Amino acid sequence: MPKDEFDFDDPMELNGVGFFTEEDTADAMTECFVEEFMRMGFSPARILGLFHNPYYIGMNMVLLNRGEEFVKNFIARTFSAWGRKVEWTETPSTEQVKPVIEPVSNNNQPVAIDPMGCVVPQEILGGSQ
Repeated sequence: MPKDEFDFDDPMELNGVGFFTEEDTADAMTECFVEEFMRMGFSPARILGLFHNPYYIGMNMVLLNRGEEFVKNFIARTFSAWGRKVEWTETPSTEQVKPVIEPVSNNNQPVAIDPMGCVVPQEILGGSQ
């Protein structure tokens, strides 16, 4: 099977599964997101920018449901637990989290690149951009 095609029968294929629950899991999700990116060396402002980016669906869902203050407080709390100080100077604008269209070298097809440098699939963008 070619590398780019998804095989539902492949036991080694990475799959994400969503579970419906009545329990509010926003706190645990937010802690996981913030700590993961903090440990990769992201600044608090850059992590907040990821929450503003609609292509990071889980992070953006927390921001939309709980608000920016909730996310900022969680970022500050997580950083302080690791002995790091957080000072908020500005909120990322929509231009800072908007995908950039760049050509890919192998076939020169334009693709969207998110602020972290990851390719955004055309399905997410609505087919064409």
